[in-house]
Amino acid sequence: MKAREPAERHFCPLFQREISWGGAGGCYEVQEVREDNMDAELLPEPFDLNKADAACAKCRWYRVSEPNT
Repeated sequence: MKAREPAERHFCPLFQREISWGGAGGCYEVQEVREDNMDAELLPEPFDLNKADAACAKCRWYRVSEPNT
């Protein structure tokens, strides 16, 4: 199982563009907002929480590591 690197990039189904896993507005920070561990106002762009829940649950790239990825 390979852990993700903050600079890794991936097409995000929520934002409909490539984003990084870490850093400002990255996949990990979106997950932090979804889990109510971070204020959404700190992200560089707003998003709909319900859409994020649906997109992130399918994508699962926010996870630190996944088998076979």
